[in-house]
Amino acid sequence: MLRRIRSAVRKREREPDPLVKVAGVPPRQRAEACLETLHSRGMYAEVREDVAGSGAFELWVNVSVEPLARLLLGLSGQSVIRVARPKGEDKGGRGGRETA
Repeated sequence: MLRRIRSAVRKREREPDPLVKVAGVPPRQRAEACLETLHSRGMYAEVREDVAGSGAFELWVNVSVEPLARLLLGLSGQSVIRVARPKGEDKGGRGGRETA
């Protein structure tokens, strides 16, 4: 059992920590300020120009620190993908009560 744990840890150490997009920031000055905030906390981060060329910039961080980076930037409660819920559906586990 100890061997399996060791091999899992070694495998994890060899795999690079991929980058994920944390936020899209319109002006470059604000993107640079966010980047400095993340660097001051010891996190590796990159600013990339948006592919569409709209003048927006993207902040990218390692997957392992994404939750902390979102918290520092004030994005911890926001979701990147918003899914609309159909109205009138039972929410499940609420005893049939509708809540807004």
